[in-house]
Amino acid sequence: MTSLKIAPYHQRIARHYNRKVKPRCISVGDLVLRSLEAAGKGPQCNKLSQLWEGPYMVASMIKPGTFKLKDDDRKMLPRTWNIGNLRKYYQ
Repeated sequence: MTSLKIAPYHQRIARHYNRKVKPRCISVGDLVLRSLEAAGKGPQCNKLSQLWEGPYMVASMIKPGTFKLKDDDRKMLPRTWNIGNLRKYYQ
């Protein structure tokens, strides 16, 4: 019963959020920064340390929102990265 009453509320909240959010556009060949927390290096960080590392080049798009990255030496990184853990790098 409660979930039936909450569902319209969740839909309204989602609609409001989706109106304000900007889509992230990352394509193959772009330079990106990756999150240290997602890379497994987050716990030893303090508030003054870097939160992002890179730049890395997007090598391929596995599916929308999932990417393979290359470093400066053109070596592929061992795993795939979600768009939520990447940020576009501007020179």
